[in-house]
Amino acid sequence: MTTAHGTFTWFELVTPAIDDAKTFYSETLGWKSTSSDMGGFPYTMLTAGEAPQAGIVAPPQPGIPSHWTSYLGVDDVDARAATVVEHGGKVLVPPTDIPGVGRFSLVADPQGATFNLFKGVSDQGGSTEFHWNELWAKDAEALLPFYRGVLGFEVETMQMPDGAYYILENADGGQGGIMSSPMEGVPPMWLPYATIDDCDAAVARAERMGGSVKSTASTIEGIGRIAIIGDRSGAVLGLVTPAE
Repeated sequence: MTTAHGTFTWFELVTPAIDDAKTFYSETLGWKSTSSDMGGFPYTMLTAGEAPQAGIVAPPQPGIPSHWTSYLGVDDVDARAATVVEHGGKVLVPPTDIPGVGRFSLVADPQGATFNLFKGVSDQGGSTEFHWNELWAKDAEALLPFYRGVLGFEVETMQMPDGAYYILENADGGQGGIMSSPMEGVPPMWLPYATIDDCDAAVARAERMGGSVKSTASTIEGIGRIAIIGDRSGAVLGLVTPAE
């Protein structure tokens, strides 16, 4: 995994239904799966052709619902985790080494959306082809001081029909967006968008495989065609066919 500061470097599906997830994402998105040993525990890698896309892991304890989690590259996991607390967030898993891979810490922002701080053992490695990552917040504007203060993001504001959309930027440009949740009852969460050749066809396959459609495919000018699906265990994932 690459580790550029302020860049979402990796994504994982956390689910107890690992074998079912392999089948669902293979049939829906065409991803292949391989298994490996990750420092003493089994790890499933999802790939599109030879390109790594994401991983699948079992939840660390019973009762945790299936969900997608994001890894955000940082310069210093321990220092940034301390800053999370200083800015009103929580450290859910303290800084921990993954042998041969890097160091991470699972944290939550002040509204409860979780993500992982991550620094790899080197700056070399595979990179995901996910297209975008989007935070659905209770109050998007209220979270801006947290993401500025903890991670040093600059913020660009875009006015959308449903309200302001905030783009988190580092030196390489936009890395993610924050918006007030468009759906009632959805807890604050980071929603990754996987790149797919044909968004509509993938949505249809997800339905045939017993998944759910949270948002039907639609076109956003200059962005592409997007949709949101749920897999059979309830984990939610965005899909995007980027505009040419």
